[in-house]
Amino acid sequence: VFAGCQIKRAARAYIACHIELDKALEHMLAELEKAGKLENTVIVLSADHYPYAMTEVQYEELAGRDLSNNKDTYRNTLILWNAGMEESVMVTKPCCSVDILPTLLNLFGFDYDSRMYAGRDILSDADGLVIFNDRSFVTDTVIYDRKEKTTTWRKELTEEEKENYLSGIKQEVKNRYNFSAYMLRQDYYDVLKQCEI
Repeated sequence: VFAGCQIKRAARAYIACHIELDKALEHMLAELEKAGKLENTVIVLSADHYPYAMTEVQYEELAGRDLSNNKDTYRNTLILWNAGMEESVMVTKPCCSVDILPTLLNLFGFDYDSRMYAGRDILSDADGLVIFNDRSFVTDTVIYDRKEKTTTWRKELTEEEKENYLSGIKQEVKNRYNFSAYMLRQDYYDVLKQCEI
């Protein structure tokens, strides 16, 4: 009984934090509207990780379902909102935090080179791709867990198509991983800036 109380208490505390955030956002939006700034404001809201302080059992209690399969622990939400929006846009393809900046750059009409970013515009026609630290990944087609050495197919493909697809995505993941590391180690953007001069 005591363990059950601890689980429920952790879930309630986490929900209480979100209720406070919701109230803070409500207050902020009211103040922006009062100041005549709401129409020129874009809200971008996303959590950067799941609740680390919770045990797996507590997190499943909060989620209301089993999270042991398919990287569900990392499932998250991005809220992108403006008062001028006329209808909701629901995106269901896999995407992650590195996709937020390219998405915003496109929405705001900035001129940028998409090759210089590890992420992709969420609203583009590009397939979804989420890469984890251990080079596991999720796409519209497959969930690959490198640590567990498991592959879960989300679409029907022939064995040859599976082999070609998996090897192609593994190479892309490796390239993006290395690209990101080189940017940090070599100060890649500074090198580009010097080349423009």
